[in-house]
Order: sequence, then C-alpha cells, then structure tokens
Amino acid sequence: GEVVSCRITKQFGADSVKVAGEIRRALGEIRKTLPKGVSLRTVYDQSELVDSALGGVGRAILAGAFLVVGVLFLMLGDLRAALIVTLTLPLSIALAGLFLKPAGVGINTMTLGGLAIAVGLLVDAAIIMTENIIHRVSEGAAPGRQNALQAVIEVGRPIVFATLIVIAVFAPLFSMTGIEGRMYGPLAAAVISAIAGSLLLALTVVPIASAALLMPRAPGTGNEPALLRWLRRIYTPALDLCLRHRKTVMLACFLGAIPAFIAALYVGTDFMPKLDEGAFLIQTMLPPEASLGQVDRANHKVEDVLRTFPEVEDVVRRTGRAERTEDPMPHTTSDVLVVFKHDRKRSLADLEDGMRARLQSIPGISVLFTTPLGMRIDEGLGGTPADLSVKIFGPDLSELARAADQARSIMENVRGVTDLRAEQLTGVPQLRISIDRSAVARVGLTPGDVIRAVRIGLAGEEESEIWAGQKRFDLILRLQEEKRRTPGAIKSLLIDGHDGSRIPLGQLTSIEQVFGPGSIRREAGTRRIAIESGVYGRDLGSTAAEVRARLSEQLRLPPGYFFDVGGRIESQSRAGRALVLAVAIALIVVFILLHLALGSALDAGLIVVSLPVAFVGSIVALLAAGETWNVSSLVGIIGLFGIAVQNGLVLVTQTRSLVAEGKDLETAVREASIGRLRPKVMTAATAILGLLPILLLRLHGTEIERPLAIVLTGGLVTSTAFTLLALPAFYLFAHGLRREVGKSPAAN
Repeated sequence: GEVVSCRITKQFGADSVKVAGEIRRALGEIRKTLPKGVSLRTVYDQSELVDSALGGVGRAILAGAFLVVGVLFLMLGDLRAALIVTLTLPLSIALAGLFLKPAGVGINTMTLGGLAIAVGLLVDAAIIMTENIIHRVSEGAAPGRQNALQAVIEVGRPIVFATLIVIAVFAPLFSMTGIEGRMYGPLAAAVISAIAGSLLLALTVVPIASAALLMPRAPGTGNEPALLRWLRRIYTPALDLCLRHRKTVMLACFLGAIPAFIAALYVGTDFMPKLDEGAFLIQTMLPPEASLGQVDRANHKVEDVLRTFPEVEDVVRRTGRAERTEDPMPHTTSDVLVVFKHDRKRSLADLEDGMRARLQSIPGISVLFTTPLGMRIDEGLGGTPADLSVKIFGPDLSELARAADQARSIMENVRGVTDLRAEQLTGVPQLRISIDRSAVARVGLTPGDVIRAVRIGLAGEEESEIWAGQKRFDLILRLQEEKRRTPGAIKSLLIDGHDGSRIPLGQLTSIEQVFGPGSIRREAGTRRIAIESGVYGRDLGSTAAEVRARLSEQLRLPPGYFFDVGGRIESQSRAGRALVLAVAIALIVVFILLHLALGSALDAGLIVVSLPVAFVGSIVALLAAGETWNVSSLVGIIGLFGIAVQNGLVLVTQTRSLVAEGKDLETAVREASIGRLRPKVMTAATAILGLLPILLLRLHGTEIERPLAIVLTGGLVTSTAFTLLALPAFYLFAHGLRREVGKSPAAN
C-alpha cells in the first residue's frame, strides 16, 4: 500500500519529552478521524531515548550514593556522624538544582551525569569537617559550639580552597564551543553547583549538627571502627619505611611515571563516546545511474537481511529526499532505520559486526553505519555522517574522478577504514539537446522558444490551480509518458512556428545520448569530490593520520589540485585543541590557588607533583579498558586536577599546624599522615565508589561519562597512594634540602 511519512522536529529550546508527549496525545486524536483501512504508526520517538538515558543515569546516581553512604558508616564508626554527612548528599543535590534553574540549565543526561560524577565528591568537605570534630572529641574535647567553631577554624580554610580548586578546574569547560561545549558545559555546571552547595553545608549545617548531636567521649576512648584500625596497622609501617627511604621512593615515582607517559602516546584518540540510542541508521548508496526500481529492489534485500536478526524490532526505509527539503538527498541514497528491542542482550558493536558482514554479500550497494542522533550531529559538524571524508579539489571533473579512484584504492589498505565509498561524478545517462541556431532562425523562432517548448513538454510547467473543497492542487501541463519516453519520440515532438507551421524537434536540434555528471559539488568556490569512510576496530585519530600520510605520499595530483581530510576528525581536532588549553589553564589555576592557600611556592609545588602520578593511574586505566583520549576522558583529566590535590592540601595544612605547636618537622609529618588517614581514605573511597556504577553497570545513558569515570578512578587510586606514602617523603626531603641550602655558606 501507499505510505506517507512525516518527520516532526521540535523547536530550538523546547523540551523533547514534553513535546513528544503532546504529539502522542495529538496522534491519538487524529487516529479517531482516520478512514477505514488507514493506520498511523510511530516509527521513531526520540523521547524514549531521553527517558531511558535519564533513567539510567538516575540509577547510577542512586547506586553511587548507596555505596558512598556504606563507606561513611564503615569508616566513621559513629552512627550520628555518618547520618550528618549522609544528609549533605540530598541537600547538596537540592542546592545544585536551585543554582542551576536561574542559569537556565535543565535536567538532561549531562547534568545528571555531572551529579553522578560528583556524588562521591559532595561528602568530601563534610567528611573532613565531621572527622575533625570526631578527632577532637576523641582527644577529650567536649562536643559543643566552641568545639565546632574550633573545628571550622582548623579545617575551614583548606576545605574552602580545596573546593575552590575543584570548581576552578571545571570552569574552563564553559569556554568549549561546538557540540562538545553544549554537552559538557551542563556537566561542568552541575558539578560546580553541587560542590558549591556541599561547601556551604560543610561550613554551616555540619558543624551545627555535630555540636548538637555528637556524644561526648572520655579522652583516649576513640571508638575507631575495625576497618580503620586494620588500615592503620598496615599503613603505619609502610609510611615509616617510605620516610626512611625518601630518595628511593622519589626515584620510584619518577621511574613509574616515565613509561606511563610514553604509553599515553600510544592511547588512541577519538572525538566523543557513542551513546547507545537503541537504533541504527544505516545509509545505503547505489551507483548514480541506478534507477529508482533498482534502488528499491536492492534495499528490499537489505531490509530482509536486517529483519533476520532476532534483536531487531522494526526496519523502516526512506529513499531520497526532495530538493526543497532542508536536507536533499538523491534517489540512490537511502536511510534505513533499524530499531532494536529493549531486552536485547548483544551490544551495538556486536550487532554492527554481524550486520556489516551479512550486508557485504549484497552486490552493488555500499553502507554506512551510524545512529539517528549521531547522524544529525555528525552532519551538522562535518557536513557528512562519515567518520572520515577525504575531499579532493580541482577544476576538471574527469581528473577529479581519476584522483578519487586512486585515493579510494589507497584508503582500502589502511587498517580501520570501513564502509568506504566515493562520490561518482560521471556515469549518469543524459539526453543532450543541442539547438541548431540557423535552422531555428529559418522558421522564424528563437532558441528560447525551442527551450521553452522542450521544458514544458518534458519537465512540465504549472499553469493553474484546482480547488476540490478546501484542498488545492497544482495543474501541471506536460506531454504524456509515451511522447517523452525515448529519444525517437522526443525527436518527433512538434514545435509551433510563428507562421502556424509545426516543425519536428529533430529538425531544429541534434539529440544524442551521453554520459555526464550526476551532480557537481562545490566547496569554498571550488569543484570537489569526496571519498567517505567509517572507522571501525581502530581509533579515529591514528586512522586519520595514516590516511593523510599515505595520501600525501602516494596520491598523484596535477598542479592546482589538492586534498583535505575532514569528517568527524575535524571536530576531534578542534575539541582536542580546546581541551589542551583548558588543561593548561586548570594546571595554572591549581598552582595559584595552592599558593594562596599555603603561602609557599615550595609546598604548592610539592602538591602539584602528585598530578603526574595521578596521570599514571589514568593512563593505565584507559589502556586496560581499551578506551581512547576523547572529549570525555580529557574532561576527566581536568577534573582529576582538582580532586587529586585535595588530600595533599589537607595533609600539608595539618603538618604546618603541628609544626606551629612546636613539634619537629618529621614528627609533624608522621602524625599528620597517620592522624588524618581516615579522611584521606574516606574522600578517595567515596569519590571512587561514587563512580563505580558508571564503570561497572551497563546503564543506558552513561556511555558518554564512562571514559571520564575511567580516568578519574584510575587517577584517584594512584594519587591517593602517592598522598598517603610518597608525599610525606617528598615533603621531608624538600624541606630538609631547603634547610641545608639555607645553612650553607653561600646562603649567608
């Protein structure tokens, strides 16, 4: 039967879920008015993707919060203290909502993703504050307003600066442009808002609640949980060993960092992680000379193959798009939408493997795998849904076609290149009608008269309108099908002369069948041809680099011709440059804030030294997970800057407080390290466990944040180990060296 398709697009800034709900309601009303035998079916509803993704990220937040609360109860050993800290979780998220609403940032997968990442960080300030109050109570101080105020004075400054550092490192993400800026800007806004809310609570609600709810204890009766006592028994001798062999520890840190940074060069690069949309959009293409019937038959074979997969729920195809649409497409190109069942077990990657292998057996057709939303994003960024688009520029179409064939054969041998296809400029059968000007003049006509007659007879011309009730139809005048089907019939077309005679078109023109270009594409005022491909089984960056290198070496172009490698790689390059700049800004801001907090460039530098060690864990985690350097993982590196320095800042601040009380430096470092083991382990554990659901649970919608979580988790493991064991050794060595330099004769 006949089918009419309709695509409904929401207005910019509208809520996708609300708009889709209203459309579904309207469709329900329309169904009641349809005539018998006519059905209305929704093929693709993007709000289902939004709902599923929001639900998946929401579950990640709840699971992360549950794990964080578990750590609080295990490590604090005080039910009331754990409840006080736990209370800051929902309150921080509520405050984040209050901050985000005036900024015009709504609830989406990226803001929820920001909260999922921050859920383990929201309790950090409250942990440090509460743990310090518990520490003072265990030493005999009475819980009350005075004790709470003293606790705020002791750790308030480092907490404020530690939180400001986290906020400052996420702030450069607002400078990102393009789709990556639109996606990670809300994530940064959510993280900053939530952490700012948690700081506010840690300085107000937490000390007040602690003063009111914590019970007094006799000196020396600190009720430490068994887990903390076990950790302290392991940590104390390990710390003493590191303090005795400071130079060995420092050398080991540097030697461990060097191979990791070398390995980082071998981690692949990509643009952004792909969201599991629960559907494929497979673009099929046939040669330009193929008729609509041939295109239809070939695509029916494609549909039959796709329907054999048990995971497929529906297959819908649209062939070609009209020239008057916002996105015209020739009749040889088709979009095949493959919608999967919700309960499928296989991943999109496995399904893509199977489908690509099966579709290769269909002759004469090339395919390109993408997703409905991914295709729109990629077309908007690079003008093509392809991962790589090699464009060759030059004036002559036949030379461009030759160069494209050569480039295609070169790219076929590059590992990772798949779904390779080249635009075909020639090969389309055409009917060329050349006017004989002298013959036309002899019968008293002009070339324009003949051209108008040909246009009306073959293409048609709108002459009038017909109204049938409230419906309007255009009246198109043109020849019957049999009068314009063959060159012979067209030659016999009669042209009216000015003297009333009727002359066959064949006497006024020469008519011949030729092969010509199906389309002539231009870019930057120059003719061009494109060779497009996907990238599969390899990272985008190295594949594009090899394609560019091989084409530069092997592609022979005449003077005046040149090529460019574009597609999704263009967006990756732009985003990479922006993120490298953001990383540099974040590093500078971290050092400045540490210097302001500590008033010492040496102490600030010692804490910054922990950052390369944090990268070691991130690099190892990326390699182990098979992930790439992309927008998400680089954002994770930026976030790691802020999180990694928190514990170092608290340790250095506590050490300086003990030195101010009259203790020697080595004793102060040791006591600060052992005495503050609990907050350091707790803040690291909550941050890691808050990210664990994104890493381990395959929740829909968390794919975009997963590389970020991998980087943060790996980096936090190594940076925490460095802060616990190596930073005290670095601190003693650096300050000991400074004392020796100060006592040397050269210094006097």
